[in-house]
Amino acid sequence: MIVIFDVDGVLIDVSKSYHLSIKDTVDFFTKRDVPLEQLRDIKFSFGINNDWDVSVAGILYANSQLTLEQFKEDFKKYASTLEQMYQYAKENNLNLPKYKELVDYFENSYRKHRLKEEMIFPHEALERIREKADITGVITGRPYEDLDFSFRHFDLYKYFDLVITEDDIPKPHLRKPSAYPLKLFFEKFQYTEPVFYIGDTISDKQMVENFNKEEQKNVQFILNQNEHNKDIDTKIIIKEPDDLCDVLNSYNYSL
Repeated sequence: MIVIFDVDGVLIDVSKSYHLSIKDTVDFFTKRDVPLEQLRDIKFSFGINNDWDVSVAGILYANSQLTLEQFKEDFKKYASTLEQMYQYAKENNLNLPKYKELVDYFENSYRKHRLKEEMIFPHEALERIREKADITGVITGRPYEDLDFSFRHFDLYKYFDLVITEDDIPKPHLRKPSAYPLKLFFEKFQYTEPVFYIGDTISDKQMVENFNKEEQKNVQFILNQNEHNKDIDTKIIIKEPDDLCDVLNSYNYSL
């Protein structure tokens, strides 16, 4: 059995860290006070996995002077990739900072908020899964430095055989929902069913679907459901960490 986790919104609650950093970044580059819930709406409506890219989208929204619903309708065909977002800015004469400048500001903001994070999956649940799974891993959009701080802070490394971060992804178009992160994982470990990936966004689900299609495999996607992702249509849903143990039990494993 192979069990792979996303981090943000699955292992760790980032509503008071990364989400606040999105707002800080958007407010700084637009000189506006953009409501956090509107920025969360943009993130989850479009399934933008990388929060640097969410910040880009938030800046475009703030500078567009459109209502949120107007912006979402206007922006939806540009939301899939970073390159398309910058194309949207060009076509609509909207100013965007250089991406590196945005990333640097975002990361400095995140360092101010990161101690506000809390674990979603408690150690007890992770210990049970670690004991029974043959291989456990993480595929996250976090940069390694951010992941390393949180994993050391919460003492999480001991539960996982492999961690794949943003730093392992060579090009932005290879981020989730691309199948590339899962392909990279299975360059390190032999694919042996059952395989589960626990995520919380449409990008997580699409990564699994793309991998299964391209590699002719059968990774099971498990949605860690919250107030922002209830509209994601998927077969397996959990709402509490113990629910994952129940799901794994249904595959004839006793946790």
